[in-house]
Amino acid sequence: MIEILAVLFVVTTSMLSVVSLINQNIQVQSINRNNLIASNLAQEGIELIRQTRDSNWRKSLAYDTGLADGAYKIDYRTDAPVLTSSDPDSVIYLKNGFYVNRFGSETGLTATIFSREIYLNKPASYVGAPLQVRALVSWLDRGKPYHYELRALLFDWK
Repeated sequence: MIEILAVLFVVTTSMLSVVSLINQNIQVQSINRNNLIASNLAQEGIELIRQTRDSNWRKSLAYDTGLADGAYKIDYRTDAPVLTSSDPDSVIYLKNGFYVNRFGSETGLTATIFSREIYLNKPASYVGAPLQVRALVSWLDRGKPYHYELRALLFDWK
């Protein structure tokens, strides 16, 4: 009888360990998936600001036209970033499988756990100072806050 109880104890302990490892693996997969999505959303934000700079050059405007200091939101459907002070909804939505921002009273969007803000700053310390761009993606996963931040410098090098 004691031998059976000892075997049951060993088997139960082993099974609990396996279940704990499976649970931890699922949590790590979720965190890694969300980190990958957040890094791509941050990179997209930087690239969209870079696209605005390049569009300004093609239009023979100053490279930083429409890129004043402040917090912005932007997605691939817009020509220029929108100040979050005028439209504070920085949540990222899904529309037809694409990550987008909501502008105005747009419908047909499904909210995600992610929000993104792009911060622009041009130091006045010297002439030709680069435009500092910071993309910050934030989200909650199982009640715990996470964020991913990406920084870039954009120069007027045309």
